[in-house]
Formats: sequence, C-alpha cells, structure tokens
Amino acid sequence: MKGFNQIITIWKKELKDTIRDKRTLMSSIILPLVLMPLLIIGIGKFAVYEMQRSQEQVVKITFINETQAPELVDAIKKQDKIEIVKLEGDVKEAARNDKIDAGIIIPSDFKTSVEKQNPVQLQVLGDSTNDKANVAFSRIMAGLTAYNNQVLQTRFTEQKINPTVLASVTAVKEDVSTEKERGGFGLGFILPLFIVMWSIIGGQYTAIDASAGEKERKTLEALILTPVRRLNIVFGKFLAVSTVALLSVVISLVSLYIGLKFSGSSIYNQASQTAAAGTGSESLNIAFSLEPKAIIILLAASLFLVFMFSAILLSISIFAKSYKEAQSYIGPAYLIVILPTVFVNTLPGLKPALWFFALPVMNAILLYKEVLMGTYDWGHILVTVGSLIVYSLAAIFAAAKIYSKEGILFRD
Repeated sequence: MKGFNQIITIWKKELKDTIRDKRTLMSSIILPLVLMPLLIIGIGKFAVYEMQRSQEQVVKITFINETQAPELVDAIKKQDKIEIVKLEGDVKEAARNDKIDAGIIIPSDFKTSVEKQNPVQLQVLGDSTNDKANVAFSRIMAGLTAYNNQVLQTRFTEQKINPTVLASVTAVKEDVSTEKERGGFGLGFILPLFIVMWSIIGGQYTAIDASAGEKERKTLEALILTPVRRLNIVFGKFLAVSTVALLSVVISLVSLYIGLKFSGSSIYNQASQTAAAGTGSESLNIAFSLEPKAIIILLAASLFLVFMFSAILLSISIFAKSYKEAQSYIGPAYLIVILPTVFVNTLPGLKPALWFFALPVMNAILLYKEVLMGTYDWGHILVTVGSLIVYSLAAIFAAAKIYSKEGILFRD
C-alpha cells in the first residue's frame, strides 16, 4: 500500500509539472484538439479549390497540319476552356517553355487514312510536370472521343449498319461493399497514423521533463535520495507519461471525428463531385461508424501502444543530460515509427500473415485497418494485443533497469 501511494504521489507530481509547462500543454493537449479539425477542413477545402481551379483553367493548344483534319480540330475546339494558339517554331520547345500546354501533330496523310478506314495515330506533346498540360490532355482526349464517335456514325450510316452492333456485350459495375466498409477503408489510411503519431508526441515532453528535465534542474538527485524504491519512481513517471500520451490520443481522435463528421465529409463529397463532373466518374461518399466492440479493440490496442512508447521515451530521455539533447535523441524515433505506417498504407492488397501481427507498431496499424473495415479476426486481435502487452512490459522493465544505473542517471 505504501509503494502504491508513492507511485501515485510521483504520478500526481509529474502531471502537475506537465500542466504548468506551457510547452507540454500546447503540444500534448491544445495542439491535437485544434490541429485535427483545421487539418481536415484545410486539406478538404484546398482539394476542392484545386479541382475547381483545374476545371476553370484555360489551356493553350496548337495544331500542326490542322488542315488535314478540320473535323477533328472542330471537335477539340468545342471542348470547354481551350485556346487555340498559332505557333511558329519548334512545338517541343514551346511545350517545354510553357508557351503552350499541349501540341497536336496531325499526320500529313490523316485525311486519306481516315477515308480508307485505316488506323491513324496522333502525336500529342506536353510537359507532364506542368499541371495544365495534364488538363489539356484530358480535354484533347474528350474531343478525340467525340470525333471518333462522329467518324463511326458516318461509317455505319454509309454501310447501313446498326451502331449497336459494337455493343453486343456491356457491363454494369456494382460495388458490393457497404457504405460503412468504404468509410472504414478511407479512415484506415489516416486513423492509424494519427494514433501512432500522438502516442509519441503526446508523451514526449512529459517523458523528457520527467528525466532529462529533472537532470537539468538538478532535482533528480533529491528524488533519488528519498526513501522511495527506484521501481516506484520509474512507475510513477511512466504512468504520468502514459496518462498525457493517452489523453493526447483521445483528444486527437475526438477532434478527428468532429472534423470528419461535421465538416470533412461534406467537403470531401464536394471534392468528389467536382472530380466526377470533370471525369465522368462516380462521386465518393465518406461515411463511417464504429461498433462498441470495435471501439473497445481500438482502445485496447492503443492503450498498450501508448504504454510501450511511454516506457521507450522515458528510457531514451534519461540518457540525455539536457532537454535539448533528449529531443535530438527522440527525433529519429519518429522515422522508425512512421515507416511501418507508410509501408502498410502503400502496399496494394496486402494480406498479412499471422506473424505480422506480432511486429511492434505494424501489428497495431494492421489491426486498426481490419477493425475499421469491420473484420474481426480474433487470432489477429489476440496476437496483436498479447504482443503489445509483452513489448510494454519489456519496455517498462528496461526503463526500471536504466534508472537503477547510477552511471546513466548522473553521467557527465
């Protein structure tokens, strides 16, 4: 009971120091509370703006040998926001220097080839690093499609053929995924990243202040000389770091939910509809909901992920002699943690084997994605949670061992 009271006392003391430290309060509490909605709304509005801007851009196009294909030129001219430029000089050089957005070279035998019903290939020149060149290409392709339909219609009429002869078999695409699954799939790209990121950022400054900060303030010696077991000291500090980190994760998730639910969905739907208007594709509705068991599983995995990171941060920070030095030690940890998130999100159709769910960090990310999609593989869940518990205990044990080394605590 005495040991428990000592742990609670140290825990309260570290939390008070965290609340008093404006730097820690800003990074762990206020930043995730404000950043998530702003980030979601900002990205969504920027996407809508960029899509609308691309639709409104006037692209400059030039033709070479345009007299060979007047119908084709007219079909392309009918597309919206196209300016035909008369060019003198090299068309490739003009495209490189952004004098034009696209150049169309029409073969000299174009008219003859079309009349003989031979295939014809146009050469479209553009700089792929120029956004307007990509817009120009899409409008050229739309005009070319209209021209091809016109040519086919003429040929069918001349030969008295029903145009439907080319459409003997058609396909209608039907998405069998539910709206919830589509929402979970989209959420699976951003939610794991935020949980992992704030599991580290949230507890970082508390961990540094509770170790390197105490060294810098010369208060660690006084704490070590008190009649409190080292393990209780470590555990009290560990609980303080974990509390702040977990609070940061919860706040960031609540902010993320608010941003998506009340503003993000409408913004992203608007962006999807804008894209659909330009491409003819369907718009994508973003909607999601979490079942109670999904929330419990996500919280359990997040809890032990926070425990693991908190103990690791505390262990790393104690090696530093100052606050600034501890920050430089922790910096590379972000890269190690973010890489698995990027790896999982960028691999198409990844079907992870069971042993993947025993890898630290990656196991939590994979589990998040499965649960958000509505998949509950209890083998994966047990292996993930079990391995995270083992890693957490190992990290706490390592921190306790490090705190027992006088040469580390008071090294010059």
